[in-house]
Amino acid sequence: MALQEYECPACGGAMEFNPKTQKLKCPYCDSEFDVKDYVANHNSSSTGTPTESTSSETGESEPLFIYSCGSCGGEIITTESLGSTKCPFCSNNIVVKEKFTGEFKPDYIIPFAKTKEDAVSTYKSYVAERKLVPPVFAEKNHIDEIRGIYVPFWLYDATEHFSGEYKATKHRSWSDSRYYYTETKYYSVLREGTESFKQVPVDASKEMPDDLMDSLEPFDRSKMLSFNMGYLAGFLANKYNVSSEESISRALSRMEHTTTIDFQQTVSGYDSVTPVNVTCSTVNSSHKYALYPVYILNTSWNGQNYLFAMNGQTGKFVGKLPFSFTQALKYYIPFALGFTALAYIAMFFFM
Repeated sequence: MALQEYECPACGGAMEFNPKTQKLKCPYCDSEFDVKDYVANHNSSSTGTPTESTSSETGESEPLFIYSCGSCGGEIITTESLGSTKCPFCSNNIVVKEKFTGEFKPDYIIPFAKTKEDAVSTYKSYVAERKLVPPVFAEKNHIDEIRGIYVPFWLYDATEHFSGEYKATKHRSWSDSRYYYTETKYYSVLREGTESFKQVPVDASKEMPDDLMDSLEPFDRSKMLSFNMGYLAGFLANKYNVSSEESISRALSRMEHTTTIDFQQTVSGYDSVTPVNVTCSTVNSSHKYALYPVYILNTSWNGQNYLFAMNGQTGKFVGKLPFSFTQALKYYIPFALGFTALAYIAMFFFM
């Protein structure tokens, strides 16, 4: 076990990955290095010493480990899943190498393209655009913490085989001088085939809410790169603690749902379509391991905590805000009065 440390070769400052330039940069002397070219000059051979456990955000007990910083000798405490952090004494950015090597080495990484400043600006715009939020929330809430985290994801490839039978109808109506006629024709429609999927993501971290991570999609996979630990400098990063076997059911469920919808949409030209019998099965599947960039923002107001997340690549922002009944009335009442007035005017002219 050892630490990969990111110390500037020129001045000894803590190197960080810069999302804007996509390079490692020293904030003190402005030296920049391509990630693939940087060679660490102070690596610690410190082995992680187990210490007391702590409770994770999921309520489970998680073991803690103590490492010694190669730059200042200070103690660095990490959880079992945390693989990238800072030395609390000299602020040097370090990566616990064993968390991202061997079986835990990711195949790919999508580097951060947005900064913490981008996350704060997007959060403020997000709050300002929501008209039903209490006005005092925008004025008095404060951001408690912003964390740039590389979240582990499993990426699944699979082919789904589909077989379906549908009952469909067509209606035709006409009339003569005496009667009005309606004709209904019934059809049995069959569909069968396969649909292939590439790199369907499922987050592999127990600490991250699945629905929150799903809401941040899509990530632009064309920007995905081969993994290099240099991209982690200055950011937190977790190794996976949910296995690919545990996660695959979520991925296959998404694929089956999409396949079923796609095949049903091919049944067109009818007035109604009703599924009679549909089956979907996985022909083959494989997976890769990747780290995706996410900003997590915690804010508090009126004694309550609110959690937000931003896609660190695209800037997509999600989260829940408090609801103001007073604000709802403020916007509803003028609308209701205006609609009522228009209704009375219309009645006056057409009666």
